[in-house]
Amino acid sequence: MDDRMDRMEGPEVRFEAQPERGGEAAPSVGTAGGSRDSFTIGEVVERLKPEFPTLSVSKIRYLERRRLINLNRTRGGYRLFSPQDVELLKYILTLQDKEYLPLKVIKKRIEGGGPVTGMRKDSAGDLSSVLEDRVYTKEELADALDSDLRFVEELITVGVIGRSGTLTQRDLEIGRMALEMAKYSIQPRHLRGIMAAVDREASMFKQILNPELRSGDDQKVHEAVAKARHLAQVDSRLKELMMENAIDTFAPAQDRA
Repeated sequence: MDDRMDRMEGPEVRFEAQPERGGEAAPSVGTAGGSRDSFTIGEVVERLKPEFPTLSVSKIRYLERRRLINLNRTRGGYRLFSPQDVELLKYILTLQDKEYLPLKVIKKRIEGGGPVTGMRKDSAGDLSSVLEDRVYTKEELADALDSDLRFVEELITVGVIGRSGTLTQRDLEIGRMALEMAKYSIQPRHLRGIMAAVDREASMFKQILNPELRSGDDQKVHEAVAKARHLAQVDSRLKELMMENAIDTFAPAQDRA
C-alpha cells in the first residue's frame, strides 16, 4: 500500500520531467513563490544520503511505522517532510547509526522531550554515560542492527558475540561488521575460523604476559593488560598489511606491474 501511495498523484503535487531513482517520477512540493517548505520522501533520502549512506525510502517508512516520526500527507497520499521533520530524522539517524542506540531508547528520548531541531551541543556527553555501560538483550541488539533475531543468535552460537554472558556496545559493533560481511555471503558460521584465530593469538599474548598477570600486583596487572592491547593493535595492522599483499595476488601479474 505504501509503495502505491507514494506513486499516486494527488491534486496538490505536480511531476517534474526528471524521473526519480528507480524510474519513478518525483513529486515537487512548494509555494506559489517557489520557496520550499515541504519535501517528499525521495528528496529527503537524496538530501541526507551523503551523511547517512544506508538511508533508504524503506528505512524511513519503517521509522514511521515504529512511530518515531509522524508525517503529514497530501490528499493523494504522498508523505511530506517539513524542515523540522528532516531535522528530527537526522537526529534519529545520528543516534542510530553513529551512537548505536536502539530504536526503543531513541523513541523514549524523543517522547521525553528530546530535541527536534538537530543534536544538542552537549549530546555527545549526554550519551556517553548511556553508551559506556550499555547492555542489550538479543531482541534489542537485533533492533539496533536492523536485522532479524536469528542473525544475532547465530553470532552468539558461534562465539563471535556475547562471550562475557552479556551483549555490549562492542558486540553491537561486531554485529554491524558481520552484517557488512553477510552482504558478500559470509555468514556467521563462516566467522568461526576468524574467532578461532583470535583465540589462539589472545592465548599467545596471555602466555607472554602471564608472569605479570599472575603477580598479584594491581599495577603490574594493569600494565600487562595495556601491553596486550598494544600487541593487539600491532597484530591487527600486521594482518591488514599481510592481507593487502595476499589480495594483490588476485590480479594477473601483468596488471600488478
